[in-house]
Amino acid sequence: MRVRETDDDGGRRLLRIIRRGTGSVVTWRRARMVLLSAQGMPVGKISEVTFTSADRVRDVIHNFRTRC
Repeated sequence: MRVRETDDDGGRRLLRIIRRGTGSVVTWRRARMVLLSAQGMPVGKISEVTFTSADRVRDVIHNFRTRC
């Protein structure tokens, strides 16, 4: 399961959220998961890197796909 390719605006928006360092930690973690997926990282590796379950990563990716 992967996120569809993001356009330049979407990618920049995700990077801004990650680099900003302020705001919700939850939003930051979700943006990081989506960006890693968009870069081609598999769900299992994303879950290792973000210290969360593979099911949670899939949920975040699924939610992103349905909203965007």
